[in-house]
Amino acid sequence: MITIPSAVSSPGKVLLAGGYLVLDKAYSGLVFALDARIHVHSASLNDHPEGTISVVSPQFRNAHWSYQVSKNVDGTGVIVAQVEHEGSSENMFVETTIRYCLNYLSVAQPDIPFFVPSIKLTILADNDYYSQPESSTPLPKFNKLGVPIFEAHKTGLGTSAALVTSLTACLLTTYSSNGVPLDLTDLKTQKLVHNLAQAAHCAAQGKIGSGFDIAAAIFGSCIYHRFSPSILEPLQSKEEAEHDPNHFAPKLTEIVHSEWDYTVSKTRIPPGLRLVMGDVDCGSHTPGMVRHVLEWRKEKNQVANALWDSIEELNVGLMNLLADLQLSADEEPEEYITALHTLAATTGTFTSVQGAGNPVLQLYRQLKNKIYLIRKSMREMGEAANVPIEPPSQTKLLDYLSLNCAGVLGGVVPGAGGYDAVALLVADSKSVIEGIKEKLDGWKFEGEEGTANRKVEVMGTREEKEGLKSEDIKQYQLYC
Repeated sequence: MITIPSAVSSPGKVLLAGGYLVLDKAYSGLVFALDARIHVHSASLNDHPEGTISVVSPQFRNAHWSYQVSKNVDGTGVIVAQVEHEGSSENMFVETTIRYCLNYLSVAQPDIPFFVPSIKLTILADNDYYSQPESSTPLPKFNKLGVPIFEAHKTGLGTSAALVTSLTACLLTTYSSNGVPLDLTDLKTQKLVHNLAQAAHCAAQGKIGSGFDIAAAIFGSCIYHRFSPSILEPLQSKEEAEHDPNHFAPKLTEIVHSEWDYTVSKTRIPPGLRLVMGDVDCGSHTPGMVRHVLEWRKEKNQVANALWDSIEELNVGLMNLLADLQLSADEEPEEYITALHTLAATTGTFTSVQGAGNPVLQLYRQLKNKIYLIRKSMREMGEAANVPIEPPSQTKLLDYLSLNCAGVLGGVVPGAGGYDAVALLVADSKSVIEGIKEKLDGWKFEGEEGTANRKVEVMGTREEKEGLKSEDIKQYQLYC
């Protein structure tokens, strides 16, 4: 096995529609990739014993993890053990991903004498993944927060999924068997990274999630239907993963190479529109919220399924409206541009006069209404399950921005909801963005659970189509 110094990045995500429903294969999720990325860079470690993998995240204090990889002398697979040092802590996402990738490689490269050259991995997060301190000067691209990683406030963009995806792709490229970097634009390679990253991410979380965040990190913006959980169930035993590499490594490889039944349909935000994220610097404990919603659905199955079906109908309607707008932009460019100018100058709802004679404005009116109905239904589910999917403080914020800012079609608390960053669908205009910032200047987020008097910050990130990609390693020299 040889090493190829590599760098890759994966995008964050925003699940605009399909929160909770996406856990069930019968329902869809509309997920957009974001241009905020998690980057992983690899380099050789020539002065360390064979099998050393050193991982650093220089934006945080004491964010250094070291692992020793050794061949399983009793048969197949490898054993990954953390090397303790002063200030060290566990990082299950990093450790599990290394364990899964190296066990996979030990079986997938059978013709190569298996030894693991030592490497250093550097993890870097674009600033929008974490709430940033106020600053009078522009922040560096990878701002150092100077706190332990567990004290940093996440904004809810999918840190763990982007990390596991980038780490998986970087390890597979760094230890490429033929000395040629992986082509991350190749669909077969993307599917390989997807399957392995999904397996590692689920193991690190201790549960089999929907996987929409990993899918977006690899394939970019898409309409997603999940894979069957039964695919990964054979790997969910901790003892199997940690203590039985003879069985684990071949089983993992077999599952990674199998055909999965998820579906991904590429999508995009229509021209002239964009997503804007607003950080309230709070965050939510998503696993607990999901558990309560699923318990409610199990207990109140008939009522819950009827509500989920109605939300799915609304979500599909939203997806169809976005597709209709894309079609209008292609087929009626002049009317489309006129409608965009009207949208950017309009506060609140459209009047019948504004909509007269322009079918694109009619689509905008329908889109506004669809977002409103989706929010209403999600609040209904939250109230029924006693879960703050759209807490009153977030409702107040979204209503305020939707009714008082020009160019805003609507907004949601994406994904599982709670106190993560809100997402707004707006006209892609500098005046619209500045108008939103002006309305938020002085706005105090008056919420629950210690979230009172928070300032809402417009984040720099926005949607993008692209998912996983290779990067030029030279751009990371200052950080690695």
